[in-house]
Amino acid sequence: MDYESTLNQAIDLIADGEERKADRMLQGIIDHAKARLSATPEDLDRYYYWGRALTAMEEPEQALLRFEKVLQLDPDHEGALWETASILLHELERPESARALLADKLLPMSPDNALYRESLQAAEFALRLRKDPPSGSPAAHKVASEGARGTATVRPKAVDKEREKALQQEADALLREAGAWETDDGEI
Repeated sequence: MDYESTLNQAIDLIADGEERKADRMLQGIIDHAKARLSATPEDLDRYYYWGRALTAMEEPEQALLRFEKVLQLDPDHEGALWETASILLHELERPESARALLADKLLPMSPDNALYRESLQAAEFALRLRKDPPSGSPAAHKVASEGARGTATVRPKAVDKEREKALQQEADALLREAGAWETDDGEI
């Protein structure tokens, strides 16, 4: 079975709204990979595509288990490292773990990879938002109502507005840098 081709076909089917057909193909990848596990180095690709199929099926925790198997066989498997970082950042909201993988493993492997650099920036941005969320967000409300020791503290509105403006400018700069910035006329 050509896992990559089958996976791409399934992803195309998902994009076309044919989820049932895609799920059958993805399950076929999983079944094929499972049936051929042999406790040999060839299992690396089987676990990798099994994980990617699970990712496409929106089962990130299960996918991470398969990528972990790949990384046990090859700790520097770039594809498994990338998939893991992506899931941690986008699916499981664990930017600290994603940041570590991106900064410590992936960027040293491929320092010119723009996607890795942009993902690292996104992870760092998410961490800054966690540390100092803009006013009005659920996290900011929790911080303001609980305070550092369970006592009520409220940041002045002027500070909140300034922080919110700074975060918006930073997000806009990241979007511009990534080439995903829309102008007033709707063009990117």
